[in-house]
Amino acid sequence: MSKSLAVLIAVVLGAPTVAAAGPYIGVGFGGARTESSLSDLGLFPPLLVNDPDYVGAPPIPQVPEYTGDDDFTSTDVSLDITAGWMFGKHFGVEVGYTDFGSAEQRYRLPESCNNFGCQSREWTAQMQMTGIRAFVIGSVPVTDRLDAFLKLGAMSWEADYDGFERNKSFVPGPPIGTRNDPVSFDDDDVGLAAGMGLNLKTDSPFSVRVELNYYDVDTTDLVWNATMMGFYTF
Repeated sequence: MSKSLAVLIAVVLGAPTVAAAGPYIGVGFGGARTESSLSDLGLFPPLLVNDPDYVGAPPIPQVPEYTGDDDFTSTDVSLDITAGWMFGKHFGVEVGYTDFGSAEQRYRLPESCNNFGCQSREWTAQMQMTGIRAFVIGSVPVTDRLDAFLKLGAMSWEADYDGFERNKSFVPGPPIGTRNDPVSFDDDDVGLAAGMGLNLKTDSPFSVRVELNYYDVDTTDLVWNATMMGFYTF
């Protein structure tokens, strides 16, 4: 824990509390985690499967010396903007926007060689996602200065998917051997969203919240983000 974060939490916990009822806005940053597979995302290199439109089952490599795998796991910085209303101390509603950043992973492909040298190749898979979310919130006091809460709702998400091949190192001249064509498409849907966290209150309109949220995105096994947010209650 950084010194600045420790000081912030100490100040908040040491200050008197006021009721958190009423409308509020907040903004914060955190870390977004995405866990999936290239085949579920539809980003497996096209030349390495029997069907270019293949999605779903384990990939069938056509290149025997392919050394990559199907796993896709990535973490990036997320941005959250939130507005809500607490109706008393225990119940509220909330809407917000989340930018999950860019989930990216790189995979080694077989080298392409000729009489003049070899090219070391890699496949890059990317997923960039944003979402509009809505929650109902249940909150209970832990101390006079600390509330615990649970959130349940839904998120309307949009994602851009890209996969492309490039050289890690290369010899001059045109590519050696056949290259995988780039893959690019987008998708959107609505899925379940849930969260939990702690709200640290002061005697001013400002408070600090730490929370962990889970989002059901149908092309992934897991999407979650952990955030620290500053709030102002009107």
